[in-house]
Amino acid sequence: MVYSELYSTALTTFHEAEWAYTEVEGREVIRAGFEAHHTRVELHLQVFEPLAAVSVVSESPRRAADPLHRERLAELIMRVNRTLTLGNFEMDWDAGRLLFRVTNLFSTPQGDASVIQGLVHTTVGEMDRLAPLEAIVLQAEGSALAALDIAALLQREDLLPQIPSTPDPAP
Repeated sequence: MVYSELYSTALTTFHEAEWAYTEVEGREVIRAGFEAHHTRVELHLQVFEPLAAVSVVSESPRRAADPLHRERLAELIMRVNRTLTLGNFEMDWDAGRLLFRVTNLFSTPQGDASVIQGLVHTTVGEMDRLAPLEAIVLQAEGSALAALDIAALLQREDLLPQIPSTPDPAP
């Protein structure tokens, strides 16, 4: 198979970052998994060569079988999406799974490795950030689920990973 310039850039990006990946035979698709702070994030990157576009999608490993849980998760992602500048959360309603998708259109056929790397980082980071909130919603039952204050849940800072401190620069 002859790869597009953009897919070749994506492959080079994964190779240079030393990210383990597999390719989907016959398609310009890369599959990869990353150990994040809260969860393992599985994603796929797909190149749409005629558009010079790259789309990166991750899917939550959890499933919401109960329609009430799905409704609360839909509220959660709706509220989160209002805060995002790049990408968005979606729900596969039938499967009860959350997804995060980010896409970039490039102005050149070869794209930009740093942008592709940023798309992957964004996808992993956003799915990881949502993982503990999703778990809280899925663990709640009955009246506790109905009473769950999603807006307040989004304000919790104890679920965020600690940012390593860096030494102050010398004067």
